[in-house]
Amino acid sequence: MKRSILFGKYLVAVIAIALIVQMGCKKEKGYYASKPVANTSSLTAYDYLKSKTGIYDSLLLVVNALHYDITLKDSSVTVFAPSNASFTLALSNLNTIRAGLGQDPIYLSQLAAGGDGIADAKARNKANRDKKQLDTLVSMYIVRNQYASNDFAIGDGQTVTSVRNNYPMHGQRIYADAEGFMGGGSALIQYADTKRSIFVSTWATANTSSVDIKTKNAVVNLLNNDHVFGFDSFVARMTVTPAPPSVITFGVDTLFPTWPAASGYTDGQISTGEVFRNLFDNNVGTKFICNTNGSNNWYVTMWFIPKTPTIVNSYSLTSANDSKGYRERDPRSFRLEGTLDMNARYNLAAHWVSLDVRQDQDFTTNYQTKRYEFNNTVAYRAYRLVLLQIGTGLTSQNNLFQISEWTMNYQDPNQ
Repeated sequence: MKRSILFGKYLVAVIAIALIVQMGCKKEKGYYASKPVANTSSLTAYDYLKSKTGIYDSLLLVVNALHYDITLKDSSVTVFAPSNASFTLALSNLNTIRAGLGQDPIYLSQLAAGGDGIADAKARNKANRDKKQLDTLVSMYIVRNQYASNDFAIGDGQTVTSVRNNYPMHGQRIYADAEGFMGGGSALIQYADTKRSIFVSTWATANTSSVDIKTKNAVVNLLNNDHVFGFDSFVARMTVTPAPPSVITFGVDTLFPTWPAASGYTDGQISTGEVFRNLFDNNVGTKFICNTNGSNNWYVTMWFIPKTPTIVNSYSLTSANDSKGYRERDPRSFRLEGTLDMNARYNLAAHWVSLDVRQDQDFTTNYQTKRYEFNNTVAYRAYRLVLLQIGTGLTSQNNLFQISEWTMNYQDPNQ
């Protein structure tokens, strides 16, 4: 009997030790291997996305409208697929801006359709520009050739190019965190819009939720629902109004600055390399700097006399390379005038028409361009921009004025 009891105790001890050893050999719960994705090699990338009803309908809508459907059916590509939620976030941001401007909301189907069915020429042209912007954005999610997540594990990742436009994107394999373990989760890809910059800090990134879905012609990676379609450029692209070209032809038109005769000021007096002609070299790195005297209202007047009478209905000024540090030199108030008098260059008593007046302008950083529009249908013989005040309005003015670029423009009312 004693022997039987003793044997039973030994048996219990052995079992307990075995359980402890088994529990000690189990994997930490903080480690997760990537889940294998079901084989979808019988489907094209297009068919795979279509099979996920209610998830990628928005993507398919623009894919069909912009004719990417053929690419997703027969080309060797890698797709980073944004979900319906990504498009919803982007449209919500855009329509918040539109509401603030008193504009009606716009929908994805309208952007994808472009100007089809729009009678008003200006609205139709704007819609067609928006469609082109949408095309560029969609292309960023479809890149040439097939890449598995392992292809993005080399070094700091790999640069890839969009299927249209050859726009540079970047992918890098990283690991998600899990249960307090940094990098203890499954593999994912951090996908980035490089903005054509080598500086990673300027990139806009998105993370995947699933990777390496192999289809008949492509590798599909699914982006997280918190990604905003278009990265951080959707709203900017859909609200931008392209600046019209400058009507100034340097070397053909007459361009010069003047000051009151009693001032004695001349071009290049402050710096022989920072003169008036720098305003027309299409280089914001150069500038025009000159003397002023606010106490005597001795400010510069900038003249543009086209070779032939020209209509101007907008203009732009760009702050200088060091404007942020010398904001007291920026233009604050000015007036644009036009005349039909043929001797305007020499006759200061010519009849001048005030076309546009701006006050309390505030340039806040370097290379900042401000564009000004006004109504005009007259082809004037000469124009002049009369400076009235400089500085920020917050500090006392000094005696220097500077800008880097000046354009005079014509915007077609239908554009």
